Order: sequence, then C-alpha cells, then structure tokens
Amino acid sequence: MSSFSQSTISALSASHIFAAGDSELLAQAEILLQQRYRQDIDRPHPRHWTPLASALLSHRSVRAFQPQPVPSDILETAVAAAQSASTSLNLQAWSVVAIENAEQKDKVCIGVADQAWIREAPLYLIWLADLARHQQIATARNIERGQPEPDNLDPVVTAVIDTALAAQNAAVTFESFGLGIVFIGALRLYQSALRNALNLPAHVLPVFGLCVGYPDLNRQTGIKPRLPLSAVLHRETYNAAIQIAAIESYDSKLNEYNREQQRDVPIWSDYSVYRLDRMHEIAGREDYNRAIRQLNLASES
Repeated sequence: MSSFSQSTISALSASHIFAAGDSELLAQAEILLQQRYRQDIDRPHPRHWTPLASALLSHRSVRAFQPQPVPSDILETAVAAAQSASTSLNLQAWSVVAIENAEQKDKVCIGVADQAWIREAPLYLIWLADLARHQQIATARNIERGQPEPDNLDPVVTAVIDTALAAQNAAVTFESFGLGIVFIGALRLYQSALRNALNLPAHVLPVFGLCVGYPDLNRQTGIKPRLPLSAVLHRETYNAAIQIAAIESYDSKLNEYNREQQRDVPIWSDYSVYRLDRMHEIAGREDYNRAIRQLNLASES
C-alpha cells in the first residue's frame, strides 16, 4: 500500500498555491471577497490564493434541496474527513447519527427544530458530543474513576469543540462534492426527546444538526456578508476601539444583502444582542442544562 510522506503532501499543497501572476484565480478571489465583505476596505486583498480558499469563501447556507439522495460513499468520505479533524488529546469525543428515513426524521423534528428544510433534505446528521465510549471503557475494565467536579467544564468544552471541528470538516467535504448544507442549532434544546428517539446513552449531548443534499437551483441563496476583518482579526493584543465602527458598517452591508434576498429581518447588532440575552435565560433550557451536567459526568442534582 502506497502512502504520502509529509514532504510529498507539502509539495502537493505548494503546487496549488497561486501567486500574483495567476490573474484568473486572483480575480475569482476578489469577487468572492467582495461578496463576503461587500466593501473594498477592511477586507483581505490577497497576493496568494488556492482553490480550497475559493471553496471555503463560496459557502452559503442551503435551505432548499432536491429529493435526490446523498450517495452513501460521499457520506462515509465526509465522516472520514470529520475524523481527520484535530481532536484534543486524541479523545475523539464525538459521534454522528445519519437520518434518511422520513419516520425517524419525524421523531427528531421537534419544536423550533422542526423546519421545512430539515424535512426536505435527504440527509440529516445529528452531531453528538460523546463521552459515553470513555465511560464504557472505564466500566468494561473496572477502572475506578474519581468523582468528577460538577463545576469543571473542561470535559464539556473539550467534547463540544471536538464535535464542531469534526462537523466543519464534514461540511466542507460535502460542499466539495457539490452538495449544500445548513447547520441546525435549535435541536440542542430538546435533549430528552432526542435521547429517546436516537437511543442515546448517558454522557452523550446532541449539539447541532446538519442538513445535507443537492441544492435546488431554482431557489438559490446568496453569500451572506460577515463582519469586517478588523472586527475579528486582532494583532498582538485585542483591539476593542474598532468594534462599534465595524459593527455599524456591517449592519449597513447586511441590511443591503437582506433587502436583495427579500428578507425582512431586524438590524444585526440589535438582533444578536437580543438573542444572546435570550440564551442566558433558564426558562426553556432546563433540559439542555441537565444534559450538559450529564455530559460532564457529574451529578444531575
């Protein structure tokens, strides 16, 4: 069986880096960056570019799908890509459930996590922060474990980060095959129902869903603008002084985009603060908080 050495991989990667002389690819870069930022200032102006960078900047959330199923080998390749993501201490503290059956989808489409595009997507993936397999190892080998501290959030954060890194690798892989995706965060609020529907053991936390399918080209969406570069890229130290000006600029650009998409939505700055405040409310999140404590391997009391 042949294998790639690190030097071979580095050489292959370098061969796909395009410098300033490659006008066609750099022109594509400028178009994508203009769409992503909607301004010529406070955004990257690259002198180097790769096809992978083009693919990443072309991302858009897809909420309209063709009924054509996702080929099984593409699903498996995407999971292999997910498993190739970085993982803290090689714990690999995640799992994913693939749902294609309509009846099973009925069981996991609950409350605000029951959205038309979930039912329309031929493939729905539910990503799980998973410490159950480590608990199984301890039980199977009669390993005595110390009582975890309820206030120690490190296991929770570690597992959720592992899950997010893996899912993003999978999402990019799906997109590389011409498929569309959209993440579903609302499902995390329905832990008990999902636990029953998916037959989840203790110490497993559903984190988000991912709709996957071939986009319906008759219902396309645009590339949504993001915050200006200066709002998120800090050099050497954090720069708070730039934030308000950058946010005001972003509100304007995003409003312009929403009008084009014929979407009547609130100003981003107002809406995002409102939603963040709602996330601090306990009401409606008791189930979620219990699940986080359980993932932490701590007492549920």
